Amino acid sequence: MLSAGLIEELRDFHVRYNQQKVQDDSQNYQQGIFQSIGFKEFHDYLTAPGSSTQQEKDTLRDKGIEALKIATRRYARKQNKWVRNRFLKRPGDNVPVVYGLDVTDVSRWEETVLNPALQILDSLSKGEEPTIQPIRVQEAEQRNKRSHHTCDLCDKVIIGDLEWTAHLRSKKHHYHVRKKRKLDPACDQSQVPPAPPASAAGIVESVSEDSCGTVAPGCTETSQESSQDTRTTDKEVPVTV
Repeated sequence: MLSAGLIEELRDFHVRYNQQKVQDDSQNYQQGIFQSIGFKEFHDYLTAPGSSTQQEKDTLRDKGIEALKIATRRYARKQNKWVRNRFLKRPGDNVPVVYGLDVTDVSRWEETVLNPALQILDSLSKGEEPTIQPIRVQEAEQRNKRSHHTCDLCDKVIIGDLEWTAHLRSKKHHYHVRKKRKLDPACDQSQVPPAPPASAAGIVESVSEDSCGTVAPGCTETSQESSQDTRTTDKEVPVTV
């Protein structure tokens, strides 16, 4: 991006659309094209006073480059997380399959990314099954979407194992946990045995149900599968996630 003229493009865009806003102190990097990665990161460099030395400008330029790299990596992680959650972990109705391509070696881009992608699109457009297998939806067969869990501490009924696990990790639940411990000094976290490690397949998570537990203190869980109702307390309950 830099060798293709990024700095010159940013400087031209700044002069035409943002310089006057900076002078009026009305620039906004949270709306429209101004929030694009690669523009706001160079704000200090683009607005450097004309009296700045070349060394000072180079320092600001390098600072902008590092900020650009950090923002790009953060955005890539966010995209990957969104794809995993939306398409692989919690797929809804009419969600298309996802294919994975190896982008590790950029020098082999056409061989490992472009050509396989074109082959997949060509097969799908013809109604044929691509030779490349799609990524399997993670743990779809192990999740119990009909299970019911009751958190007495938060006064909530949670439906679904995945949603229950998310609730136990939520800020609101942990707030009630801390409040419970303050009101009950006898509640000692150290008395709760640690949850056993997850299995090799990573599909079972143990949740402590002790009233002073580190995960769900004060919670009474009702785990309902199909027509069965089971209430358990003071023991570890395996939750499929």
